[in-house]
Amino acid sequence: MRLFARLALTALTALPALPLLATAADPETPDARPDLGLERGDGAGGFTVARVHALARQRDGRLLVGGDFVRAADGSVRSALLRVGTDGRLDPAFGVELASAGAIRVQAIAVQGDAIYIGGRFQQVEGQARNNLAKLDRDGNLVADWNAGLLEDDEIFALAAGPEALYAGGDIASLQRYGLARFSHADGSEDPAWRAPTQVFPTAEPNAGARGRVHALHHTGQDLIVGGGFGQIAGQVRASVARLSLQAPVEVGDFVSPINGGERIVYDIVPADAGQTLYVAGNFFAGQHDHLIRLDADSGALDPTWSPRPAGAVRALARVGGWLCAGGDFENQTTAFLLRTAVAGSGGADTNWLPLPDARVRDLLWDPGSARLWVGGDFADIGGLSRNGLARYSFAGEALLFRDGFEAQR
Repeated sequence: MRLFARLALTALTALPALPLLATAADPETPDARPDLGLERGDGAGGFTVARVHALARQRDGRLLVGGDFVRAADGSVRSALLRVGTDGRLDPAFGVELASAGAIRVQAIAVQGDAIYIGGRFQQVEGQARNNLAKLDRDGNLVADWNAGLLEDDEIFALAAGPEALYAGGDIASLQRYGLARFSHADGSEDPAWRAPTQVFPTAEPNAGARGRVHALHHTGQDLIVGGGFGQIAGQVRASVARLSLQAPVEVGDFVSPINGGERIVYDIVPADAGQTLYVAGNFFAGQHDHLIRLDADSGALDPTWSPRPAGAVRALARVGGWLCAGGDFENQTTAFLLRTAVAGSGGADTNWLPLPDARVRDLLWDPGSARLWVGGDFADIGGLSRNGLARYSFAGEALLFRDGFEAQR
């Protein structure tokens, strides 16, 4: 009996593979807001361009932004986490104090109802000890009776919240979790029955020295899709991507990815086509296909006809109608760090959309309600405009209006 059926969640229903039409807004120019001018310390007493690592939207449409910044250009102090209103302005009422003896970064954000989970590198939240993982209420107040009990070196890269639990992935060594753990929504206690240790290479006995790292998590409602740098998970050989049961003890699905070369790291996963397809991004090779591939969601079989082949590692994906937006480390003569490629045909890049950020893109978030794509990363400039690590593009206009009675692109 198969453990994992094809996804049937309404939230993952396929969007028609129609190309975007010309829009009323200039597709190559980011919105005037946000222009927050985010900055981080430069290590010499001054400030430099911030890095944005994580983007997440609350139920009311406000955007949560995580990174390594310490302030905005107007002098507003923000310690690695801020909130932007639906109008693109910094929310002055949302301020969370993070502290650490070393680096402070928010690298992952998950929203579950009115709860906000943040993960990364930090040791204190609002003056209370919290190593690298914390729970906040909807207004950014620390939930005092929730504590995952991680150690200082348990860095978090990815979070996924399901109704049953919170899943955290990263470089986790404590309590033999080795990359992946599950925590109670109620108090943060770790689930000792749900174990899925990762290892870089297959081994009979998992150990901390050979642990893998988890960079991507996607909760489908039926199972958990995991991506990262590993060759084994929960005792089964799987190359960088796996599907795990939500029940304990963990069972590993039949999905077997074709990744077989390069750094073999997966950074992002986006399901599509009612869960029948997975877009997988990272720093890897799969035969003749590099960094961005499309797989059958059940078997992991590669779609050889779709081959965008960006010039370097892809770290973030967002599905926008008939396009897949991809951000990362790649740079060549025609595309740099951010592109959009057609989901139809062979996956050719849209050469008319050239946002051209000047440095790495780390996260993307599509907001269908406002028809905007949020972009986070290391850049100081995007679209020829100053945007320190955070920008958004408007796709409002003809492409996102009603088409024959249906909102085809939403």
